[in-house]
Amino acid sequence: MDPRFEVPVDAAGEMEALLERSGADFRREGDRFRLRFAAGGCRWQAVCQCRGDLAMIYHLHPAKVEDTEKALELCSRLNARVIRGSFFLREGTIVFRDGAELTEHWDAQDRLARAVEYGTAVFVRFWEALSAAADGLLLDCE
Repeated sequence: MDPRFEVPVDAAGEMEALLERSGADFRREGDRFRLRFAAGGCRWQAVCQCRGDLAMIYHLHPAKVEDTEKALELCSRLNARVIRGSFFLREGTIVFRDGAELTEHWDAQDRLARAVEYGTAVFVRFWEALSAAADGLLLDCE
């Protein structure tokens, strides 16, 4: 049997390989990666924290929240709409968290790419509502 199949997947190593191969703008700090995104006029930062075969990806809205209650209400509404992952508020910042469990070497980078892409799509889809909530407004997110 091939010994590589007995070794657990290294999420940090796979994430670095994926980011280098894709030409993404990132900075590695141990098992943490910082990425910058720009899509459809939206700009934000994401942080990927790897531990063993698990990668958690946090997309951070750049605006600080003015009205905590309205931001929390929006997070709750959006959590009812997303298929996986979740929105929450941390230190005045709206965050979307998703992750990837890497169980096989052969599809590890694909799983990581799908998790990053899903979070990016969610952030872009709800950008207007997220920005409004940061400003203390609550928009319909349908």
